[in-house]
Amino acid sequence: MNNAGEPIHFLIVDDLEENLVALEALLRRDGLSFLRARSGEEALELLLRHEIALALLDVQMPGMDGFELAEFMRGSERTRHVPIIFLTAGSADGQRRFRGYEAGAVDFIQKPIEGDILSSKATVFFDLHRQRREIEQQSKALADAAGRLEMQVHERTAELEHALERLRAETAERERAEASLRQSQKMEAVGQLTGGIAHDFNNMLTGIIGSLDLMRRRIEAKRYEELDRFMDAATTSAQRAASLTHRLLAFSRRQSLDPQPLDINALIGSITPLVHNALSEQIALETTLAEDLPAVLADANQLENAILNLVLNARDAMPEGGRLVIETAHEDFGMPCATIPPGLSAGHYVTVAVSDTGTGIPQDVMDKVFDPFFTTKPVGLGTGLGLSMVYGFAKQSGGAVQLDSRPGLGTTVRLHLPITAATLAHKGVAVPEATPRGDGERVLVVEDDPAVRMLVREVLEELHYEVVEFADPSDAVPLLASGTRIDLMISDVGMPGMTGRELADVARAHRPSLPILFITGYAENATLRGDFLSENMSMITKPFSLGDLAIRVSELTSSTVGTPIS
Repeated sequence: MNNAGEPIHFLIVDDLEENLVALEALLRRDGLSFLRARSGEEALELLLRHEIALALLDVQMPGMDGFELAEFMRGSERTRHVPIIFLTAGSADGQRRFRGYEAGAVDFIQKPIEGDILSSKATVFFDLHRQRREIEQQSKALADAAGRLEMQVHERTAELEHALERLRAETAERERAEASLRQSQKMEAVGQLTGGIAHDFNNMLTGIIGSLDLMRRRIEAKRYEELDRFMDAATTSAQRAASLTHRLLAFSRRQSLDPQPLDINALIGSITPLVHNALSEQIALETTLAEDLPAVLADANQLENAILNLVLNARDAMPEGGRLVIETAHEDFGMPCATIPPGLSAGHYVTVAVSDTGTGIPQDVMDKVFDPFFTTKPVGLGTGLGLSMVYGFAKQSGGAVQLDSRPGLGTTVRLHLPITAATLAHKGVAVPEATPRGDGERVLVVEDDPAVRMLVREVLEELHYEVVEFADPSDAVPLLASGTRIDLMISDVGMPGMTGRELADVARAHRPSLPILFITGYAENATLRGDFLSENMSMITKPFSLGDLAIRVSELTSSTVGTPIS
């Protein structure tokens, strides 16, 4: 056991040395020591030799990735209580986020990292570990005294010692069996989520494939009278699939979000399908949303995390099934007769309540549930940090959390957030316009997917553009370096060998003013556009309509025509 004079260790795992250096510089403080690892395997060696207060794990690494390392930590008696924060520069979709939380993560932070947010969270775990170490010091002193006493009475307690060892062995075996059952239940919950999504996509694909097949048969039979109906059915199914994909990507956004005016009802509505798929068939999900709720000022991503934590806790409290209710309400705690919850000032708040009909929480532990590392779940099922993170989010947002529970009847957790006078941003309705056409401008198209490349080429040629296409970005480099006139480059972002952004850098080295349009399968609102896009660059996300593509091409080609090489 460590003494009070030893430094507290943070473990930073990232395959890039510059990220390790930057994180250490951001978090450096007195009494804190950093252990660096460039891989999951190297991190395992450090975990076995040191006591860790916080693990900051990169998700995507060669060999053992962050998820696998977290699962190993949760399976080890030595490291299962170490809090984990994932740092990711890639997509954090709903499935990956659920996997991370099931593996024991307390938070996801998107790169590039906002220093104040990470520093404040790291400070919490630094202080908690320091307090925990002091408690362990006291516990060690008590244990030493108990050991000395035990030595004095050892001969008279030998029989009891042997009986206790047998009991411990039985308990360990029972805990292993319970851990195996819990892991099976976790995998079943993930399977329900992915299975529900696959079910919806299969329905949509049936509408698309079936409509196209019928169109082919009718065309072969020269029966053209009902083709519009089948085209509409295929388009509707494709748009539903696109909408589902956008909802999945929006569930775990790829950019850091500042507090902003939020419509809580709309936010709950957007994540309800994903929450529903995470529940077992024995749990009924209900939502009761109050009408005309005022906006609140909060971080949307953190609010989603808080609601998700509460939902997962409610689900785990109902192993035999039950009813889970998500409610919203407008509370006026400024009324003379109003009972103001602890930690709140008088005023107007929007309340989100998550209720279950599960096992409930005993009254003697109600005051401890928000304490870090305290949990009412069996050992290994939770770290005890979920509710404490919800509590911290509520306090930082100027709100509070209330907990009501009755053993055997269920639990209700209420999250109170202050309202804001700021108005929500509303998107205007676009006025349909005629599809813009070109005038012989030459467009370079670089796309590795043959179907997408064919469609882009056909629509551009139909709109009177001259198209030069390549499947491999490296094949386009000689053309970019030549003196051939190019008015616009359209490039996919994710391609083998060379990414679209790397190709754009090559293009701008030869043609500094060349307009560039990126097409990507990632959600546009999840892209760090300030870091990714330069001047005279734009982006359109897949799936896109050919009309939207025509408008983007027209906007970029009208800015610069015939860009010369430098």
